[in-house]
Amino acid sequence: MDSPFIFDKPVTGKAFVGRRSACSTLANIITHGQNAALWGPPKSGKRSAVAQTVFNLRSNGVPFMLCTLNLLNVRTPEVFIRKFAGEVIKAATDIPDEIESISEKYLYSTSLVFDRAFYAETGEVFGGTFKLSENDCLAALELPYLIARERNTGMAVVLEEFQNLDSPEGERLFKSMEDVMSAHRDTVSPFCSWILTGSRTNAMNSIFCRRHYFWNLVERVELPPFAENEIAEFVLKGFSQFGKVIDRDMIQGVCNLFKNNMWHINHFFFICNSLSKGFMNDTILNDALSCVMSVNESAYRSIMDDLTAFQERLLKAVLDGVVKFSTTDVIEKYALNSSANVKRLKDALMKKEVITFNDREEPEVIDPLFEYWLRKYYFKIGK
Repeated sequence: MDSPFIFDKPVTGKAFVGRRSACSTLANIITHGQNAALWGPPKSGKRSAVAQTVFNLRSNGVPFMLCTLNLLNVRTPEVFIRKFAGEVIKAATDIPDEIESISEKYLYSTSLVFDRAFYAETGEVFGGTFKLSENDCLAALELPYLIARERNTGMAVVLEEFQNLDSPEGERLFKSMEDVMSAHRDTVSPFCSWILTGSRTNAMNSIFCRRHYFWNLVERVELPPFAENEIAEFVLKGFSQFGKVIDRDMIQGVCNLFKNNMWHINHFFFICNSLSKGFMNDTILNDALSCVMSVNESAYRSIMDDLTAFQERLLKAVLDGVVKFSTTDVIEKYALNSSANVKRLKDALMKKEVITFNDREEPEVIDPLFEYWLRKYYFKIGK
């Protein structure tokens, strides 16, 4: 029997916990041809929310094409446009004759030319490294709308790790995307929706909230925290499939440790399930936690090795519950040098995605397991 505690891929159906309202909102955005952005820390459930939304729409018989492009290894607009145009076409067809027909019909005035041999070898529709013109970019960005109209079927374009496009060159691309979205905002059917997701929280906040790109063109869909009672029911049911038992208080302790981060919880209980034969006890939970820490320790050490002494001391202040860092006593206690230096340190830790600030402007360590490691092993707070 497969484990119910899935952590290595997006989940849907019975493995999907909570967030029904977020999925409903996202589905409504897609079916009305609007655009959405959702972001959160790595492994916070963004891909699962999108996958569950797609699952729900298709289960309800809503026809649409899906184009998903992960921008993990994309850093420049040039690379993005080539990959984007190719993936949009492949969302409609993977037949070379049809790919060529679409390319010739809608990209005839651009530098983007379909190469059959290149496609057969790499699976990529458009190759090359030469610079693309503004006309090339606009023509590529128009593709999902044109193909949706031609096929009389909606299209959802999901761009993962969207923040990777953010750069001086990328800002010009953002403006082109805004122009295209704005030109089609009143299109009713067939729809084309952009779903922009990112796992660098502060970078996405900078794009959409501080610099206001895509203002009134993209709606932010916030992923609410997982409810502890829903997590508990999911875990209890998961273990019961194997004839195993766990106390609710233990589940609550795990939820508190991981701050209801479902990915960490699934990973943790996956290990617990493999270690146990019946009733979960403290020994099994401690052994599982040791395994989890062993997997993540080298990455956490690398994060700390990348910090300056000043940044490390500011991070220690965050863990100590400091909220106002520029006061004289805080600057002296943590040897932060000056209020101007404090601002630089905060910006640096945010750029490195170590901390973020909530709606009350209170600092938080983004990864709850990293925070636990810092408290217990690195700074040994409380010992």
